[in-house]
Amino acid sequence: MQTFNYSYRNQDGKITKATIDATDRKKALFCLRGQGISVLDICEKNSAHKSHYSFSENIFKKLFTNRLIKNDIQEDSNSSHQKGINKNQSTKKLSSNFKGECIGLKLLKRIFELHKSGMQIGDAMRIIQSRIKDSTLKALSKSIWRDLSEGITLAKALAKRPYFFSPSVSHVIEAGEATGNLTPVLEKVIQYLEEKILIRKKMKASMAYPAFISVIAFLVVIFFLTVLLPQIQSMLEQLGGEMTWSAKLLIEGSGLMIAIGPFLLITTIFLIIFINSWKKTEVGRKIIDTWTLKLPILGNIYYYSYLYQTGNLISTLMHNGINTTETLELTEKTINNTYIKEKFKLARNQINEGASISNAFRNHNLMPEIALDILSVGENSGEISKTIEEITEGFRDELSQKLNRLTTIVSSLALGFAFSLVGLIAIGIVTSVFEVSKTLSI
Repeated sequence: MQTFNYSYRNQDGKITKATIDATDRKKALFCLRGQGISVLDICEKNSAHKSHYSFSENIFKKLFTNRLIKNDIQEDSNSSHQKGINKNQSTKKLSSNFKGECIGLKLLKRIFELHKSGMQIGDAMRIIQSRIKDSTLKALSKSIWRDLSEGITLAKALAKRPYFFSPSVSHVIEAGEATGNLTPVLEKVIQYLEEKILIRKKMKASMAYPAFISVIAFLVVIFFLTVLLPQIQSMLEQLGGEMTWSAKLLIEGSGLMIAIGPFLLITTIFLIIFINSWKKTEVGRKIIDTWTLKLPILGNIYYYSYLYQTGNLISTLMHNGINTTETLELTEKTINNTYIKEKFKLARNQINEGASISNAFRNHNLMPEIALDILSVGENSGEISKTIEEITEGFRDELSQKLNRLTTIVSSLALGFAFSLVGLIAIGIVTSVFEVSKTLSI
């Protein structure tokens, strides 16, 4: 058994020194982390050797490099318009987007790899920000490390950057820090984000092929109307032939679109602006969120996406020792759909009053009946966390099936549209050639 001297920042923000007995430095760090202590410096007693994972040298540098730090802050602020990481970002209502979440996931993976080996979060961020090559990721890790060195927790530092980390991520990490089980929580968060990003990529990929087919069909129609059709029309007029019905249909259809196209475009733009403005109101957002769930196909995809996110979050929190009340409160904060959020709140109030989770969710139709039956069995057996995790896997499979179905339907419609246009053009060309042949034979 060895004695180690260590220093940490107490609740008042003052640096305090103390000692701890442990078999080695790693065990000492593990015990202190379990007590919720963020170590600044640790070394063996009667030894001048400092820990490899020490903040003391950075604190020393900070005292003599205020000028440099101010320049770094100013530099971050100047580049924040494109990178979304300026120092005032905590006051902005930014929502995570796909690119930002991908960057945030990369950083969380680096943090998890170092923290899993026994390194403190602050030390991990110090190493990451000094060794990483990507400019955006380096600036992000540098700004987070600056917050951590000032005594801010990792969860709060992430919450200040919603462009990269959604509220659900910061809330779950906050729970992990509170219980001292940050490593498994980080692992769960990374798995959740990977699944979420994979689903988004799958949805984009499912839309890419139909969009490509539609664009090609549209370009073929434009080429026919602007190049081939005028030549055929001129040839028929010179030879005294008549326009075929398919050619007339294409010409009249294109003329109609040219006439009403600008009005449709302007109407669509105004409609989008109106819906976006209306959605910012409480009533408008609630109505739009309700309609979204009722959309054919897309409504079910959105619903099962919510079920997967909610179930994954609940199982993660419960698995790491968070009680039911706090778990449901944290989960409610991550729900973006106001209609679902209101029903979830009512169910949560019933649970706080003594109702079971399965009955409360059933009263407000928050899950399918089969999932609620399984959840009821899990509550009776005392393995609710494991049961919710199994249910969530089922939601993920159902979501994947619905995404595949959406891909099939949209692809079929796009191909049908493209083949119809190309077929109409082919008929127009062939019949026009027949008309020219008849004229020449006469």
